[in-house]
Amino acid sequence: MCEQEKLEKKKAEYAEKMKNKIAMIHKEAEEKRALVEAKRGEDLLKAEETAVKYRSTGHTPKKGIGCFSSRVFL
Repeated sequence: MCEQEKLEKKKAEYAEKMKNKIAMIHKEAEEKRALVEAKRGEDLLKAEETAVKYRSTGHTPKKGIGCFSSRVFL
């Protein structure tokens, strides 16, 4: 095997290794993206449930959004 063939073989092996590494990184990113989307959906559902609870009781939450209170000051 001549030096040129060895170099080409090594180059091809390295290219394959990098291709696999890139594929693995993309897979991990997709998994993380899916987890974030799921968490976001859960948070949105929780917020909607809380909003329904407060609307049905007619009360506003005391904590966090005081400036949006339903009380009107004249």
